[in-house]
Amino acid sequence: MPAITVPDVTVLPRIPTPDPVTLRERPLKALSTAPSGFEGEGFPVRRAFAGADLADLDPFIHMDQMGEVEYAPGEPKGTSWHPHRGF
Repeated sequence: MPAITVPDVTVLPRIPTPDPVTLRERPLKALSTAPSGFEGEGFPVRRAFAGADLADLDPFIHMDQMGEVEYAPGEPKGTSWHPHRGF
């Protein structure tokens, strides 16, 4: 399901350029280290926003870092199908 529904997806609405007078810096809320864990069938992952309050996040933020991993022949690791698989 797309994030936006329009008659022609090749012509999306433009976001207006913000007025520089109304722009403001926001203070840093927290600084943390992404915890390590395992996903799917056991591949390592670091989840940048683990434990963050969802009210503080954009609904489309999904930042995992998989890194480089070498598996032995015949040892595929992955996940079942899901919308962002392979991104």
